[in-house]
Amino acid sequence: MNEDRKVILSLKNVVVKFNVRGRILTAIRNVSLDIYDHESLAIVGESGSGKSVLTKTFAGMLDSNGFIPEGTIVFSDDELSATDVKLTGRNHATYRHALKWLGKYSTLERGAEEYRQIVAKKKEIEHAQRLSVEEEADLNERSKTASDDMIDKTNYLWTLDKKADAAEYEKVQNEIAELKTRISQLDKERAEKIKTHSAAYKADTARAHADAQLLAELQKARAEKIAVADEAVSAENPFGLTAAVRERNDRIAKELLLSIGRYPYRKQRLYLYKLRKAFRRAMMQGEDLSNPEILNKIFEVVAFRVEYRSYDEATKLLHGYAILDCAKIKYTNDWQQIRGRRIATVFQDPMTSLNPVITIGKQIMTVILKHQKCSKTEARERTIDIMRKVGIPDPEKRFDDYPFEYSGGMRQRIVIAIALSCQPRILICDEPTTALDVTIQAQILQLIKDLQKELGFTTVYITHDLGVVANVAERVAVLYAGQIVELGSVEDIFYDPRHPYTWALLSALPQLCEKGTDLFSIPGTPPSLYNKINGDAFAQRSEYAMAIDLVAEPPMFKVSDSHYAKTWLLDPRSPKVEAPENIRDLHNKISKTYVDFDSETQQQHEQGGADHE
Repeated sequence: MNEDRKVILSLKNVVVKFNVRGRILTAIRNVSLDIYDHESLAIVGESGSGKSVLTKTFAGMLDSNGFIPEGTIVFSDDELSATDVKLTGRNHATYRHALKWLGKYSTLERGAEEYRQIVAKKKEIEHAQRLSVEEEADLNERSKTASDDMIDKTNYLWTLDKKADAAEYEKVQNEIAELKTRISQLDKERAEKIKTHSAAYKADTARAHADAQLLAELQKARAEKIAVADEAVSAENPFGLTAAVRERNDRIAKELLLSIGRYPYRKQRLYLYKLRKAFRRAMMQGEDLSNPEILNKIFEVVAFRVEYRSYDEATKLLHGYAILDCAKIKYTNDWQQIRGRRIATVFQDPMTSLNPVITIGKQIMTVILKHQKCSKTEARERTIDIMRKVGIPDPEKRFDDYPFEYSGGMRQRIVIAIALSCQPRILICDEPTTALDVTIQAQILQLIKDLQKELGFTTVYITHDLGVVANVAERVAVLYAGQIVELGSVEDIFYDPRHPYTWALLSALPQLCEKGTDLFSIPGTPPSLYNKINGDAFAQRSEYAMAIDLVAEPPMFKVSDSHYAKTWLLDPRSPKVEAPENIRDLHNKISKTYVDFDSETQQQHEQGGADHE
């Protein structure tokens, strides 16, 4: 379905955590997802599944206690990725300074092989005096198990009432005390084994002498290689570098300037110092600095690398191209270039999204003036144009209205206008119709679809309403406990679902409920995100759970080119399990529901007319 579409946002193994009063909550767990240009993607799941957190992650709106310890979020945007820096004045001085220390550190590359051998030998000596590989692995595994158990028990203890659950509270306290004793014993065992190994190494004097002699020889060989031959030195080449190395250093110095050029001068100095240390370490270890992946890793100390493309001698401009990893952005101004301008959000409650004491027109104009270079007159014209596009009648007359003068549906149109005022690449719609009645919901959804077709942006819907999903989405990502458990086209999810959680969500559709029967509800509650989740997170609530679901996390199985599901039921070794009867042939069942409803409504109208006569 998406072979010809460009990926504009790519999430790889993203983890999002929150520090909540000293406890760590893992809201997103190893999520990988590609979002395509011009598509409509719906992210669905129960409240607390991580839908809003996931989109806030790539929109730069995480709360201050949230952080991304793992993963990448690459935003492909040609406009933001293109970077220019003038190679004059202070910038030229920085460039010359960078060239100088890059040249100096390049001499370390000559002795990189010996350096790696020295490091390996020192680790070998250190390891000989510590634990064997098997002992280390065993102790680490036992320590980790005990620590994880203690975290789980401590988190559980905090959920108990000391008086109301007195017996359980005391029991858990005793278990925690036992775990502390076990951890203490493991520490003592580690110390004793280290003492034994260290004594054995020192007793083997011949081996210790040979190791010391080898280290001395390696140090001497390294120093000789690093020393510059007199005939290779000149005023232009003081470090005796080859032409290829000098050319590489020139490119790196330009990339360095492009990467820190957007920062204020003080930050430039700080990041220049950090980059200097990072490059020195890489050159000592003999890293291949022609490899873009290695360069990207080094440049992470300044958020992301800007790749050098060309230099214009006439204008003295360096031209570069950045790979924007939103997970590593550290500079507020970088987010201000993305948030609102390239990734915008429509929130679910328009009244709390709008300032009640500022006019509608001024609120839209403020966004346009902040992100686009234009005069107030041009901003006013653009504001009126976008108000007209979202269906505000007589926008010129309503420009100076306040939010309280608008209905709920009209306020939501203004929120959409603000989000679209800078023509973003991605529009996130966070439950955009929750506070609206059914007829207005349909109008807002149709408006977003029409604007997407006209303006060509990508739409990401956050919703728990599968009726909305069926109307607006091309693809659906089903989220549970911070993980994508199923991903596919809207047809895949509605007519060929494979994960038990997706089955449960579809079973809860009111349209499938027959007269006189109870509406289906998913039993149990989602797992605590404070605790480590073992196996399939949905296993405790699923009637289809197998023994393996409780101990091992399932991989993401491929159902088709567009359809993936994270469940052991798709493993070839698993028993064949069919979807519940009530969601099979879903298309016909829903169609029949609406036909029966229309027929019943028609009969009521006819009966009402007869009674009137």
